[in-house]
Formats: sequence, structure tokens, C-alpha cells
Amino acid sequence: MKKTLLALAAMGAFAGAAQAQSSVTVYGTLDAAVRVTDSGATTTNGKATNMAGGTTVTDRLGFRGVEDLGGGRTAFFQLETAISFLDNNAATATGQSASPAAQPGNWLGNRRPSFVGLSDKDLGKVEMGALYTPGFRFTGFGAVQGTNVFGTNLAHGMVTNSTADVASTSATTTTTADYKIVANAVAYTTPTIAGANLELFATSRDTAASGYGGVTGAMLNYTLGKLTAQAYIQKIQATQPAATLTVASANHATKASSAGLGVGYDFGVVNTRLSYQTNDPSDLIQNNTITVTKLSVSAPVTKVISLYAGYAMLKEQAGGSLYSSSATVAGDAKVMNVGATYALSKRSSIYADYASLSQDNNSRFILSGTAIGTAGLKPSQIAIGMRHAF
Repeated sequence: MKKTLLALAAMGAFAGAAQAQSSVTVYGTLDAAVRVTDSGATTTNGKATNMAGGTTVTDRLGFRGVEDLGGGRTAFFQLETAISFLDNNAATATGQSASPAAQPGNWLGNRRPSFVGLSDKDLGKVEMGALYTPGFRFTGFGAVQGTNVFGTNLAHGMVTNSTADVASTSATTTTTADYKIVANAVAYTTPTIAGANLELFATSRDTAASGYGGVTGAMLNYTLGKLTAQAYIQKIQATQPAATLTVASANHATKASSAGLGVGYDFGVVNTRLSYQTNDPSDLIQNNTITVTKLSVSAPVTKVISLYAGYAMLKEQAGGSLYSSSATVAGDAKVMNVGATYALSKRSSIYADYASLSQDNNSRFILSGTAIGTAGLKPSQIAIGMRHAF
């Protein structure tokens, strides 16, 4: 009996030691806002008021795990899903849905990064699974106030994916389906040396709807004190059925190459970011290049109040028709936003945000929550909301 008790005690001690070397964290964010959106349309009432989730940060639920393998090595994983606790129709945020499976309250949403990996302090780390592409990650670099506020939603052409792209033209409904998060991906990050590290990214070819083909890319990150910089290059090679192509040709190759360079500096009284990104969809849309230049600043006024502002220039050269109503004229738009956050605690805050977009009569860029349609619209949006991180 005593031996049994001793054995059980030893097993319990061993289990406790094993648990001490590994951990699993449940995390997530919830963001709800009342938005007043003016599409800019003059022939009809273009104003709409609704509630929307993910206004400043995408709603999500995730699990992270880390296990210490000893000798400076760790194994880790992440499982994450988007959640739509207000509405599962991300394109409209109206409370309506196209299918019973997407009813409001069905809060398990689209996939987000989910992967396993190994890390070594001397060799770097490897991640395998569904990962953000370098191009999509860079779209948020120039946005100190949050990627959803002034980041990825203003860089549609860079990642060839967003709510806007899916709804924009027939050229983008399927050929640009899933290139912000790509399945069957592997990424390697070198150890950080003198403030710099290099990330290499690649996917296996997949003709299923989850990936459509190969994505390769590289990103360089650099930090020196309060200075931060980032640069990347990315190429997409995919194959689409003839029925989905703007150029009628079986197994027509869809290619896109993009690159970006950004720099930021935290002056203490104000944190700044400046970034430039360019994308060439190649044979998706002939003779087309889209560029996005962004400047954003964030300033802490008190310990709980912060102000932020941003300005972006979006351009599509003549010959393109993703965001231009005519391929013979270039598209051009300017976006600005201002806002404030009030921290209720380390995890909860309330915010107010205003954004507006101006563009020429040939352009049809959009703000999040507005629909692509008539060119030359000047949409604006006010959002007041709360977010919580857990």
C-alpha cells in the first residue's frame, strides 16, 4: 500500500514538473461599435446606422501553447478563429445573412492563423500551417492606431483580398480569394542579430479553394531602440478555371507581385509610421499597378487617453480596372482618419473614430462597411465603440 502511495505521489510530482514546463493560454478580443456610414451617394439616401464588430481589431478566439524542450528549444502552437458575436456577415454588418449557418449569434467565423512550430535560440524558428502572408502583414505596419482602423482595409490591392476585393469586380471574386491567410504554408525566421531578422515564407501548391497555388515571400524586420523598419517582397502564382478569368484561357496563370518598405519612430510624445506598398497583379489585370502610401501618428495625451490620425494615398495606374471605372484613366483616392481611445483598464477601452475618403470621378475605392459601385463617391464614417481583450 505504501509503495502504491509513493508511486502515485511520484507520478503526481512528475506530472506537475511536466506541466510547469508547458502552458496553454486562451485569448481573444471583442470589439463592438455603432457606426454611421455615409456612402456619398447623392441620388439616394446613402446614410446607414448599424452595429458592427471588429471595427478597430478583428474579433477572435484563440489558443496558444508553448512547451519548453530544454537547451533553448521550444515547441509551440496556435489555433485561432474569427468570431462574429454581433453579425456573421462581414461584408455588410447589417444583421442579415445569406444562409442559416451564418445567422447572427453563430459566432464561430472565418479561419485565422493556426499553426505548429519549433524554436531554437541559436537556429531561429519554423512555423507550419495556415499563416498570414508577408504582404498582408505589412499592410498593417503603417498603422499605429490599429490595422482595422487604418491598415489592411485601406490596402486592398496589396494583398488582393478584403471584403472590398471579394465584392468589387468579377476579376477579384475568386482569383483573389485567400491570399491574406494561406493554408499549407511554412515560414522560417532567423535569430535576431543586431536588431534584425529575416523571415522566409512559402506554400505548397494547392488547387483547392483554400489556397489556389503558390505564394513565396520574404520579410526583413529591424529594430534599434525606438526606431523600427520593415521591408518585404512577395509573389503569387495560381491557376484558375477558365470560367473565372477575365482573359478566356484554360488554366490561365494568375500572377501577382508586391513589395513594401516602412519605417517608424516613437518620439515618446508621438509615435509615427510611414509605409509604401506596391502591387502588380500582372496577368490578372493587364498593365495594372496599385500603390498605397500611408502616414499615421499616435499620441498619448494622458495615461488613459490617446489620440491618433492617419493619411493615405491610394493609386491605380491607367490600364487597371480593379478600383477604376475605366481602364483608360488612372484611379486616385485620399483617405484620412482621426480618433481617440480611452482606456478603462489594461484590457478594456472605449473609442471614437472618424474616417473620410475623397477620390476622382474615375475611382471606386471604399471605406470599410461601404459598397463598391458608382465611381467618384466620397464616403465617410463615424464609429463609437468598445473593445475588450481577454
